[in-house]
Amino acid sequence: MDSAARLSPGSPGSPSSPGLVLRAGLLLAGAWFAASATLAQQAAPAPIATPPTNLTPHVVQPGETLWGISGQYLQSPQRWPEVQQRNQVGEPRLLQPGRLLYFADGRLVPDGTAVIAAVEGQAWRRRPGGAEQPVTPGMAVQAGDVLATGGDAFVTLGLPGGSRTVLPSRSTIEVQAVDARTVRLRLIEGRVESQVRKQRPDQQFEIRARSMGLGVRGTHFRVRDEGGQITGEVIEGEVVVSQDITAKHELVLRAGQGAVLPDNGSAQAQALLPAPQLAPQTAAEAGARRDRTLRIVPVAGAQTYRLQLARDAGFLQPVHEQRGPGPAFTVPPAVAAGPVQVRVTAFDAGGLEGLPGDSAVSLPASPAAGAGAGAVAVEGTATPMPDGRVEIRWPGVPGRRYSFELSRSADFALLLVDAPAVHAAGMTVGPFVQGGRYHWRVREDGSAAAFTGSFDLPAR
Repeated sequence: MDSAARLSPGSPGSPSSPGLVLRAGLLLAGAWFAASATLAQQAAPAPIATPPTNLTPHVVQPGETLWGISGQYLQSPQRWPEVQQRNQVGEPRLLQPGRLLYFADGRLVPDGTAVIAAVEGQAWRRRPGGAEQPVTPGMAVQAGDVLATGGDAFVTLGLPGGSRTVLPSRSTIEVQAVDARTVRLRLIEGRVESQVRKQRPDQQFEIRARSMGLGVRGTHFRVRDEGGQITGEVIEGEVVVSQDITAKHELVLRAGQGAVLPDNGSAQAQALLPAPQLAPQTAAEAGARRDRTLRIVPVAGAQTYRLQLARDAGFLQPVHEQRGPGPAFTVPPAVAAGPVQVRVTAFDAGGLEGLPGDSAVSLPASPAAGAGAGAVAVEGTATPMPDGRVEIRWPGVPGRRYSFELSRSADFALLLVDAPAVHAAGMTVGPFVQGGRYHWRVREDGSAAAFTGSFDLPAR
């Protein structure tokens, strides 16, 4: 398991650590938040064709009906009202392609429980006093459980009332309460993104981080504890902020706004950067380029970007993400060829993550690495870290021996790093004092396989 995601009893990030206990509302770094919103329905992009199983959510395909889906999963077409109620489908005859319908072990998720709806990569569940267990689709989750994800791994947690929380890579949460009336999650590290269905007056949905508790009635929002600061960003809905429950002066975060939340509670609402868009391709480029590189139109004020890929239109089944200076991102060979949903967000100078720009693309097959002399070198990924270092990953096999080189020039005439024996599929370099472009390459011992890439760092 990735060291960033592991916990140990008694550590600062363990469930036994003290924290502020809140009963309602939203407190971010000393500021009280209350929120109310209705999750808006969005038109779904083109559907993603995935083979249905009893352990994964079902992606609605064109022409499908609740009658047929309930017969497939519940062995009785007449149980379609259960599918409608569980997934809060408004008009059954207007079932949108690309929508996810949730099941667990071939049955509907019971009220008052949580379940692992989807898993990508390596993730773990730990119960108090127990050992870590690999997370699998359909696994039950109860109060006291700790969920953690490794590198390039994702977990979607299905919650009572149809709400969903996505735990991206290198993130850890503790489930503090989960029943028909209360859902309370504690963000230990990393980030969570939640889509909360409209709650009844007697229901409560909270996410806590450090001295923060975020309670909503229904909205789409992010909470991040990354790079030493806590941020809150509202994509849909509205959040009201004040320094305590009785404060007279409130700060309202509306859709498209966010705030960096310092410990003194003096948060200021700021407009989030707009949603980035993929750069259009000409017909010649689409036919000739097979390097799986996605290029985005630069956003004014953006310092870095985050790229996410998912199987579904709602991004509740993510499969890959990377962060970098952009405007080009190369999708590694580990992501299968074919249709995929793409989401790009931009980060401003203050560290706020902007609105998501969603689109659908079809990835070409990866160039074959190791196909003998003249094989095409496959690009990897380079992700800047908050401490100034850069994490480089390539589609290798852990345990095999690789040679790694880093240089400021494309001809590698002067090496900054020369590591001839790397027994992993990744390496962290830096921190860097000088900005500009850096080039890296990797070769596998005894093989023609080669991996290469470059990254740009802002001038300091």
